[in-house]
Amino acid sequence: MTERTELTLAELSGHTVAVNPVSGTTTARLWPAAIRPATIEVHDTEEWLVAVASGRAVGVSAEATGEVHPFPGVVYLPLRDAPPLPVSLVWHDPPTHPRVADLVALAHELVGNSSTRLDGMRQSS
Repeated sequence: MTERTELTLAELSGHTVAVNPVSGTTTARLWPAAIRPATIEVHDTEEWLVAVASGRAVGVSAEATGEVHPFPGVVYLPLRDAPPLPVSLVWHDPPTHPRVADLVALAHELVGNSSTRLDGMRQSS
């Protein structure tokens, strides 16, 4: 796989996939039932990385994981058919930093008119 520049979910279905139910976003439900891979459960990012680096499993994660968690023996490749990963911008209400409003405004500017919704200083209940 490391010679490839991208993969599909179907290409991973024959491999064991490491999933982190505590803080991860990947579950076996990402694949259609007919090609659902076997999974092993890990409890944090470090254990996930070790499972992948040791060859016990492959992993599916957000693109940012490769930037934040480089690890010897782990290669990060894009999955061309993976669904978008929801991301939320959250903050304490009332904001504890004076530039929170600026961050929200920047997020609005970067997101533009996409389907992503940012409601300014809205607090969720």
